[in-house]
Amino acid sequence: MTITALAGSQPGQNRLVYTPAWVRAQTALIRWGQDAGLQATVDDFGTVYLDLIGRDPSTVIATGSHMDTVVDGGRFDGLYGVLGGFQALTTLQQRFGQPDHTLRLISFSEEEGSRFPVTFSGSKHYIHQAVDGTLTDATGTTLATAQHAAVTQLLALPNVHHARPALPQSFTELHIEQGPRLEQARRQIGLVTGLVGQRRLTITLQGVANHAGTTPMAQRHDALQAAVWLINRLRTLAATLSPDLTFTVGQLDVTPNTPNVIPGRVSFTVDFRHADNGVLTRFEDLIHQEAHQVPDATLTLAINRWVQDDPVVFDSALLATNQRLADRLGLTSQQLVSGAGHDSGIMSRVTPTAMIFVPSVAGISHAPAEFTAPADLDAGIHLLTASLQAQAYVTQEVTVR
Repeated sequence: MTITALAGSQPGQNRLVYTPAWVRAQTALIRWGQDAGLQATVDDFGTVYLDLIGRDPSTVIATGSHMDTVVDGGRFDGLYGVLGGFQALTTLQQRFGQPDHTLRLISFSEEEGSRFPVTFSGSKHYIHQAVDGTLTDATGTTLATAQHAAVTQLLALPNVHHARPALPQSFTELHIEQGPRLEQARRQIGLVTGLVGQRRLTITLQGVANHAGTTPMAQRHDALQAAVWLINRLRTLAATLSPDLTFTVGQLDVTPNTPNVIPGRVSFTVDFRHADNGVLTRFEDLIHQEAHQVPDATLTLAINRWVQDDPVVFDSALLATNQRLADRLGLTSQQLVSGAGHDSGIMSRVTPTAMIFVPSVAGISHAPAEFTAPADLDAGIHLLTASLQAQAYVTQEVTVR
């Protein structure tokens, strides 16, 4: 099936944080949880916590993902981990009753950064990392203003506790892969060993804007031509340094951006990611070296790094447990590193953390064509259920089916 055929004309998902659609979704989750006998709690950022209270409530085993989406996003990103986690909790409750340890489903308020210029604000707040409430969206509304209005609606629901609960003893996130590796390898499950580190730079080249028709070619100081040379050179170096190093120029700003004027100033972003910090540092050094080798030595250069996220390694014990359970379930699996950031990366700073991936058809995500086959969705939920049972029902033998 081609990407064009997959795309279709279906509308995307739009649950940007604190919008009416987001409020309706979190409200529905709270009501479903309460109908199932789970205790509902909402914190100041609008993250929803649904607890199946255990015999030892001081120990919490958590799962979940985020409720928000990108603009015109897919149907599974974030939401699959929330609804899959809800199904896992209610299945365990129906089969085995009260767990030994409390089971908690978390629906983080925000992960995508699609409305305000901040990502993972829900999980950052949960682990007590400060988030700037003065940040504004495209309309000038501050995060704090939108947050207060939306969270007030959630807290007005009956029997909803207002608190930021204690951190759990483990966290497992169920998620679609958002890439093609599992589908191409014909694997049902991805057991995520960690997240790549990522760095983002802005490179600015300053030349001289001049008339496109009267300036001789040999006398030009064209910032765009220099940028094109540098981008091509960096792409070649990235491929040479490591086949797993991803390199993306995602934004290009040309000034004055007029058809009949030689570009005098160009800025472009460079996003590069790898699981090894040493590779990232080596490539950043190469960027600086090559940038100073642009053919026109009269151009001025500025390089600004504005993102530096180190690679994340997930808990080896949880990984081993999930591998063993996947094998017992008869699920085909492979271990892999995620090329995207997730709430799990934030949670891993404070508690043992694991991730479970299921395949994405054609590797498409963040788009309406995002799709995972029902059988693969079901396989991921089965594995998550077995993993939570192994952690929370410690006095019972794990029943994987």
